[in-house]
Amino acid sequence: MSLELESVLIVLTVIGTIMLAVFWVKKRRKRSKGHPSRRISGASSPLPFDIPAPVAEGMSAAEMLSRLQLLRDRNAQWDVILSELNPTDDPEVQRLLTEIRGPHMFVPHVGISVIEDACKQVLSASPRANALDALRQALRGQDPFVR
Repeated sequence: MSLELESVLIVLTVIGTIMLAVFWVKKRRKRSKGHPSRRISGASSPLPFDIPAPVAEGMSAAEMLSRLQLLRDRNAQWDVILSELNPTDDPEVQRLLTEIRGPHMFVPHVGISVIEDACKQVLSASPRANALDALRQALRGQDPFVR
């Protein structure tokens, strides 16, 4: 095979791989946005009757809110925040906290405020909301210009 033909095949392979990766990421994001477990419990479309949301294992949003207030008082940094808000090392909680930390890496008090606001929002929608509900709401509620 000639050197030019090899170069063309390599370029086409790289472009195809990039296109496949972009398609996969978009499909995964689209799928996770509409997934029912990604919604805030109690914030669904109105029903003729009220179905109580199941309480997930782990920390409640109310407990998270009280921990956040203590962390704010202690002027906690991210390592302490992460360990206090995820004492059971739940991988999903860890992923969400890491995403929230990203734009607020050097200003942890702002990250605490984002999570506090989200806790208050999900608790107003459902007093049975859990920490995952609050963290997902925090990601949705972050300033879009920060991302």
